[in-house]
Amino acid sequence: MDRTRTADPTATAAVVSVVRRTIEEAFDGVAALRRDVESMFSGSTAAGGTAVGRDDLAELYPTLTAPLRTPGGLAKGAGFVAAPHLLVDAPWWLEWWTREPSGEPSRLVVDVDPDGENFYDYTTLPWYRDPQRTGQRTVTGPYVDYLCTDDYTLTFTAAVRDGDAFLGVVGSDLDVGLFEAIALPSLRAVPCTATLINAHGRVIASNSPQRRGGSLVRDVDVAALWANGSTAGTRLVRCGDFPIGLML
Repeated sequence: MDRTRTADPTATAAVVSVVRRTIEEAFDGVAALRRDVESMFSGSTAAGGTAVGRDDLAELYPTLTAPLRTPGGLAKGAGFVAAPHLLVDAPWWLEWWTREPSGEPSRLVVDVDPDGENFYDYTTLPWYRDPQRTGQRTVTGPYVDYLCTDDYTLTFTAAVRDGDAFLGVVGSDLDVGLFEAIALPSLRAVPCTATLINAHGRVIASNSPQRRGGSLVRDVDVAALWANGSTAGTRLVRCGDFPIGLML
């Protein structure tokens, strides 16, 4: 295939459609979990509301692990991350589960003691901070998930609220390799070099072997590309409202 050829609009639209559909599928599980968390905490943040503790979160297990137990499902991790001091018996808490090689869910255990040597301050991370700040669904990555698999990961998160009170975020993790496998057939149909990137120029998938998943685009002014939609013979097609675009 001649990668110097001009992109075909139909092939380009097909890539964008696949990406947007995959994103929405990932967010379907996030939306279900958000509804359950909001129901559990409804009214709890008001004066006289019922306190919620760690043991109460067991009620979320069926919905929380459903994306992990679905055959052929996209998620490799899913959970609820509580805002500090939300739970009555745990100032910080992650109710996050991952899919084991056996296919069974396993709860992720991290140091949530602010005085601990390896304290995991999740409030500083973009997958938590951005939905808290904007109230919008957020896609973070790809980044190396050192906590779970050491693989490149995309994280899909949404804020959870009880009225005006911010309760934390719910989300799911998707392996970049799986995302790449879903996108590659449509990418290969594009008659020029076509690469899915995030807003920082990190590669998600490409039809070119020179653009490996997780690598950083260094030969294009990515900031200008995202700001203007094109730069120096390269153009960008946004994949919806999320920071994922098709670089052509």
